[in-house]
Amino acid sequence: MSDNWPIIVGGCHRSGTTLFRRILNGHSAIFCPPEIKLHRDLFGQYLNDPHAHARLGASIKALGLPEDVWVDEFTKALIRCYEIAAAKAGKRRWADKNPENALNAAHWDRTLGGKLFFIMIIRHPFDTVASMCEAKMDKAVPDDLTGKAKHVATYIESGLKFIEQATGRSAIVRYEELVGNSEAALKPVLDLIGEEFEPAMTENIAAPAHGHGLEDPKIHKRQNITAESIGRWKNDFSPADKTVLNAALGSLVDKLGYEK
Repeated sequence: MSDNWPIIVGGCHRSGTTLFRRILNGHSAIFCPPEIKLHRDLFGQYLNDPHAHARLGASIKALGLPEDVWVDEFTKALIRCYEIAAAKAGKRRWADKNPENALNAAHWDRTLGGKLFFIMIIRHPFDTVASMCEAKMDKAVPDDLTGKAKHVATYIESGLKFIEQATGRSAIVRYEELVGNSEAALKPVLDLIGEEFEPAMTENIAAPAHGHGLEDPKIHKRQNITAESIGRWKNDFSPADKTVLNAALGSLVDKLGYEK
């Protein structure tokens, strides 16, 4: 039944995926741990990776098997581990949160036989870039402003492309709506996946029960959901920076209906 289907959460880095995964994990029926970098390792989706040749996805090619065979088998193993972990946590379904799921949703879809829900977290692209600049994510995103902007565009456009192909099994959650009125923003998603809103989902998002792992480290300092970062790009970027951002992201910002 679809109310047991896995939930795959994607979005660009610094777009609010960590907040959303903790909200999901706060539901009594959903197990959503910190990021597990299976696909990023298998597909070599690291930036300027000096260890690319030694990653599992590169070294396993020595078996001589087609990529879809070994990628699928490792993904099936992760799925089984998720099922075991969810049961151990007393929950009946699981969710995987990774920014890279915006790029890899089609593979999840194939492996799970179409029995999944895909949730894309979208934040104003300019605010996303501003947050990247603050976090100094040199291992995950390009150093330069244009590179960061193109990175954002790639992730958002990839996620939107999958959503177009997965009508009825996918949804967009806007970061601005999520932090502005969490319950209202969550209702359409919960209706889609067949769950009811629970107040515990948005209470104490920094609780140790959510686990610690690969995710935004700032989340551990915030007990409550806050909208303080909305529109930060207006003050964070110079006129010259805004020109660069508009050149790279202006059309996407227009498409998404954001201010620029």
